[in-house]
Amino acid sequence: MNIGIIDIGSNTIRLNVYELNNKSFHLLFSKKENVGLISYVYKNNLSLEGITKLKNCLLRFKTTLEVLDIYIMDAFATASLRNLDNSLEVLSIISNCLNIQIEIISGSTEGKLSFLGAMHQIHQPTGLYIDSGGASTEFVFYKNFKNLYTISLNIGSLNLFNKYVDKILPTKEETLQIQKHIFKEIEKIKAPKEISTPSTLTVTGGNMRAIRSLLVHYGRLNQDEYTFSAKEIHELLLLLSENKTKTMHLFLKIKPDRVHTMFCGLLILDAITSYFSIQNIQICTNGVREGYLIQKYIGGKNENNTK
Repeated sequence: MNIGIIDIGSNTIRLNVYELNNKSFHLLFSKKENVGLISYVYKNNLSLEGITKLKNCLLRFKTTLEVLDIYIMDAFATASLRNLDNSLEVLSIISNCLNIQIEIISGSTEGKLSFLGAMHQIHQPTGLYIDSGGASTEFVFYKNFKNLYTISLNIGSLNLFNKYVDKILPTKEETLQIQKHIFKEIEKIKAPKEISTPSTLTVTGGNMRAIRSLLVHYGRLNQDEYTFSAKEIHELLLLLSENKTKTMHLFLKIKPDRVHTMFCGLLILDAITSYFSIQNIQICTNGVREGYLIQKYIGGKNENNTK
């Protein structure tokens, strides 16, 4: 059977369609729209314009699924809706207009589902896993592939951009403000003693994958490689800080839809690797959408669930 999973994020809304067969699945296709819902939040309420943007995007996704005769669809929202004062109103409008029931998942649940979805891709049995999005970053400290501690922090590439950046790329002063904010948030983490200093960091998220594309562009990583030394991140940050105009043109070439968030995503990753003295980084392609699928339709532990 084929299933559509819609992930409503603060920056992008993505539809993944999976073919499910017994306890295995594989991705048939993926479609995303850069709606930027967080940009339509005023006084902690999603504006009517923002609700309309959300509604129209979901309608297009629903229509796509119906054309393909796919009628099993789930939609969930993360930080994009969970912290809003009018989240219930938004859910009601979408339900009444489109007959789509959106499930809002907590930050802790988001981290756990993301880890579940990525588990079969993770190389190291013990370490730190993060899922960095537009409005939040989820941290999972794990040992022998067992989740020991999960926390969600309000540091995301898009909310940092909206709060601190005046133009497209942050100035030196804005960069320092962003770094200070990130470290202040990271200090809230109470890592378990068993892995308080993880050597390996596994990451997922659109900006994290975009950063990998930058490393490939500069020849610091092969096209088929997903693991690299953590020092590459700081060196990449220094390189991109030399000429902001050149960097912006590069971003437009590599990932034009992330031109305004990629630098903030890099600052998040650089701060985490620095704070925890990370030695190696692995990029994962799976995450919360796969975890959501596994939990709802497969159940149990994620043991080689994907083809």
